[in-house]
Amino acid sequence: MALESHSWDNIPEHVLAKVLSHLSFQEKYYSSLTCKHWYNVFQSPQLWHCFQFWFNMPQHHRFLNCVDIFGKYFRKVFIGLNQAIKENRINACTFLEKLAKVDPRRLCSITIEFTGENPLFYAGQEFVQCLKILFGPVSITFTPPSQILHVDVSGLSAALDDDVFDILSENNPDLRFLNIQNKNLVCKVSPACILRLVRRCRKLTDIHVLHCSMSDEILACLAEEDSKDIKHLSILCRREDKYGKDLSAEAWEQLVYKKPSLRVTLAFDHNCPLNLVSVIMKPEIPVRTLKLETFTKIYDEVNLATSYYKRTLEKIVLQTRNSVELEEALVDMARKCTRIKCMMVYCILKEEVVNHILNLLPEMRETGSYILKWEIDIEPWVVVGIESGD
Repeated sequence: MALESHSWDNIPEHVLAKVLSHLSFQEKYYSSLTCKHWYNVFQSPQLWHCFQFWFNMPQHHRFLNCVDIFGKYFRKVFIGLNQAIKENRINACTFLEKLAKVDPRRLCSITIEFTGENPLFYAGQEFVQCLKILFGPVSITFTPPSQILHVDVSGLSAALDDDVFDILSENNPDLRFLNIQNKNLVCKVSPACILRLVRRCRKLTDIHVLHCSMSDEILACLAEEDSKDIKHLSILCRREDKYGKDLSAEAWEQLVYKKPSLRVTLAFDHNCPLNLVSVIMKPEIPVRTLKLETFTKIYDEVNLATSYYKRTLEKIVLQTRNSVELEEALVDMARKCTRIKCMMVYCILKEEVVNHILNLLPEMRETGSYILKWEIDIEPWVVVGIESGD
């Protein structure tokens, strides 16, 4: 009798649902085969509010029918796939097509992430078409009609265009979060499109875009009184900025005046012309996170950041080459930018320089939120939970 009371099928339903909610879809599925009680919990709606699935093998197509069965419960969906395998791409697109047809649809968040090698000459246009359908109008049979509030396609290696985000903003005006900073070599999203989006989506609080898709008019629109207070604006600068127009100091000053709680992430990748870094950086921008991932000597830019952002800077990421000047610049930054909580430097520094920086920033030493090395490690230079966040 005592053994029976402690059997697997006597675990309280709410406890079991909590445990299963932390598993991947495949793990949930195999767990449901344990016993009838576990299978019943597997069917409960609350277990499907957050759905995370990876298409890593062609055999995963057999799980697509879960959209038909449980899709009406989905709130937050993550789709990952190994794009190098054609069947994975087909299965992921089928998933998106099925998700777009769910009725009633309660989806409010969608994230897509590609892994693996990008196939030669692959443009990912089938995913673009699927997103247009997904972002389109939903059935009015469910009241109130579902709207998508969170979109992250930064991991989607496809050339996204104006049509995708025009459809998104036309049908989902309550959008709160948008990240379109993907690694595709070509950006086809125009400033006019982003301007239309911020005019329609007045509740945006967090937006991640490329610098070439920005304009003074967008900053002015975000500063308007009827727009919800924008909390975070992330701007990635790449090669396209060689031919684009810079954002003016006046537009930044007006936005910061109207939205004083705004924090900005300013990032420069290795494709951005080095001479533009100091032009795009302006003292009027309230930069909290600065990423200089140029793989070149950038000590002048580090000194400029110290001068401009000593009252706001909290995180600095550098992918560069070491020099005496860089070490001096980093020590000066640690001395003057007292709000810094995270410093990640991807080059070898002198041991005494690292110790000097950590002595100047004792809170950072205590939390371990830094990458500062004087010896090359075999393992990747990663701070778990810190490296990807802004």
